Amino acid sequence: MTLTKTAAAATHAAMRVAARLGLACAEPEVLADGANVIVHLRPGPVVAKVAASTVEVRPDPGAWLQRDLDLARWLHGAAIPVAGPSPEVPATVHHGDGHVMSFWRFVPPAGDHRPDEGLFGSMLRDLHLALRSYPETPPPPLAPLQDIPAFLRRPQTQLTAEGKAALAAACRRLTAELDPHAATQVLHGDAGIGNVMPTVAGGWLWHDFEDTCTGPVAWDLAASTASRRLDPARILAGYGAPVDAGQLAVCEQLRRLHLTVWYSLYAERLPGLRPRAAELLAEWPRA
Repeated sequence: MTLTKTAAAATHAAMRVAARLGLACAEPEVLADGANVIVHLRPGPVVAKVAASTVEVRPDPGAWLQRDLDLARWLHGAAIPVAGPSPEVPATVHHGDGHVMSFWRFVPPAGDHRPDEGLFGSMLRDLHLALRSYPETPPPPLAPLQDIPAFLRRPQTQLTAEGKAALAAACRRLTAELDPHAATQVLHGDAGIGNVMPTVAGGWLWHDFEDTCTGPVAWDLAASTASRRLDPARILAGYGAPVDAGQLAVCEQLRRLHLTVWYSLYAERLPGLRPRAAELLAEWPRA
């Protein structure tokens, strides 16, 4: 992989912090470059998660990373299948060279296939049942939605005035359609089917709880039912609990809006994603 400047700087920072913590790393490998830069600190069993694009829309990305650590650590202790924090360093946010990061146990993946939609729905149901017992301070209500106005306020956001207005109008309309009296609970926050991974040891692991929030279960379900590549009926059948169809539809649209914002943000430093960003933006009608 040819590293972007962001990924190269994040990798360098992760190695310096790792060395300070006593972790050996001779062969770093960048596994992903997007909202965060994910670096396997080879040869050890540790992965660094370094905030990248998130710093553009989240004033305190460290708070999000800490919620990620706290929730995953609790779920791991409750025997829920999750990728947990690295046991080799304190499960807290670390800083170095102007970067903020967390460290995780490296779990070898068994390919890049996805679970069956019905199985995924039942996994999400089980996760939600566990999260109802989370004993710590509940995360903020629908925290990821904060990303939308934050992105639109950025002077450097590369959208036309008409494009910004279209996204802002959609955000106002859709958030007004959320039921303020709906039952809420602690959620994964970004429970797309891509956030479960197959493992060499067998079974599936949940990961990436950075967007954990409090909200209706429809928000988590919509992360997968909004995908045009999946069968929402099978996901809902696997979930097996009643879901308000109207609120699910609203959350699906909000998910598409959130995805539009994030692809527009990615496209600023990852040119290969510009066509997809433009395709998503075209879904939102101008005035």
